[in-house]
Amino acid sequence: MRFSCADEAIIGVKNLFFHDQLLEENILLDIYSPNGSFEDPIDLKRLNIDRVFSKRQIANKFHFKRYRLSDSVKYQNDYSVQTILEIKNEQKRLNKTFKNYFTLLPSNSFRKLKREPLLFIQVDENIFYLINNFLLDEQHSRTFKFQSILSWIKNKIFTKTFSK
Repeated sequence: MRFSCADEAIIGVKNLFFHDQLLEENILLDIYSPNGSFEDPIDLKRLNIDRVFSKRQIANKFHFKRYRLSDSVKYQNDYSVQTILEIKNEQKRLNKTFKNYFTLLPSNSFRKLKREPLLFIQVDENIFYLINNFLLDEQHSRTFKFQSILSWIKNKIFTKTFSK
């Protein structure tokens, strides 16, 4: 960009930041507004396959953790800046604006979330795209591994019975 004076340069930079801020506010507005009818599907070939889930896969993966997929309106707390930037980058990469957002919330109303929920967008009728996949990495690093304790117990029992 070329400017004739410093004032034009300042106005240009302010407009650039204003445009970015407007995009981020529109994203937040879409997240906190109720989902409408599903309109235009996104090309599945352009999506990261590791972040694409069907409704059944989400139910199978998070059933025992007592979560359900619900409209993003039901979660009224703040989302992280990283999540908003991830949405903005994906919209720019796919050249689409996302409308139907869903979150994974506890099915029991007495359970409270201690962190930001996983956020999905509806890509097709029963297909969802995970936006904040960085939360999965944090979740796996902090979760209690019941399966590893069971395998440890089996190994101890096996070695004790095998040695006799």
